[in-house]
Amino acid sequence: MQIFRYAEQGSISFLWIIGTNPAVSLPELDRIRSILAQDRLFVVVSDAFLTETGELADVVLPTALWGEKTGTFTNADRTVHLSEQAVEPPGEARSDREIFLDFADRLGLEDKDGQPLLKWRTPEEVFNAWRECSRGRPCDYSQISYDALRGGSGIQWGGERLYTEGEFPTDPAYCEDFGHELTTGVTFSEVEFKALNAAGRAILKPAPYIPSPEEPGDDYPLRLNTGRTVYHFHTRTKTGRAPQLQGAAPDVWVELAQADAERLGISDGDVVRVESPRGRVEGPARVTGMREGVVFIPFHYGYWDRDGRNGHDRAANELTITLWDPASKQPIYKTAAVRVERA
Repeated sequence: MQIFRYAEQGSISFLWIIGTNPAVSLPELDRIRSILAQDRLFVVVSDAFLTETGELADVVLPTALWGEKTGTFTNADRTVHLSEQAVEPPGEARSDREIFLDFADRLGLEDKDGQPLLKWRTPEEVFNAWRECSRGRPCDYSQISYDALRGGSGIQWGGERLYTEGEFPTDPAYCEDFGHELTTGVTFSEVEFKALNAAGRAILKPAPYIPSPEEPGDDYPLRLNTGRTVYHFHTRTKTGRAPQLQGAAPDVWVELAQADAERLGISDGDVVRVESPRGRVEGPARVTGMREGVVFIPFHYGYWDRDGRNGHDRAANELTITLWDPASKQPIYKTAAVRVERA
């Protein structure tokens, strides 16, 4: 969010977007499209498919998917897996590693001895460099190797469980930063952190409830919530091309409470228009037992496969607001004021 703010202001003039699709996934999409389309911003996109963001780019670099390259990935439970290349990537597509190395070579990046700055070339050499980078840090991969990963179904860095002795990495000499005040995002200094005297204990931070910056009112009386369906991942750049997943959830919908639907004269299946101060979305209504006063729209649906839809908007983030949490920098996707009517 901060990067796009700097690009909007002109402080950033070169933006390389890798494996993500902000022209659908970030809030207030009309604003995001206008930033990406600026003449003063040079946009490069690396992706496996031509996304809505790629359509706005100056240069698109086709990248290899997981089965077309070798590398590791780590699950949310810290399990590291090795994915071996199964097929060659099509056309001019290359792995991110090859693209980065080519870019570094063309820049002529060197170390103090005049040698190439990046010493590694193969996926395993990259992994070994990361092992050394992580050694002694909280996410220590140094004991994991490609050979070990080939021997089973994955290895968890740090072991099966962490902090079983109740000791946490909160020593000031070990910490890489000292945390933030949650409501303002202000960074704590080392002196302030030491004053907590954590001494190996976890730090639990409270924060007061802060109302949404955009509450429902007379013009926009309902509260928008965006979220997911189990059948799709993010902006559907891959899942939208899987016939079974696309068939299970082919298009956007607008979910309403029974009482709200009755008051608005909307029946299940009616095409409805949802509007906020920033944009609009159209889709069929689903009348459910959800909370009264709330509208739900899944955020996955963009425009790369919009043929046959008469061109109307279906990306939930046409409606959302340009605000973000000051500590995590996560956009505020879960609340915005909207109105709904039959289309």
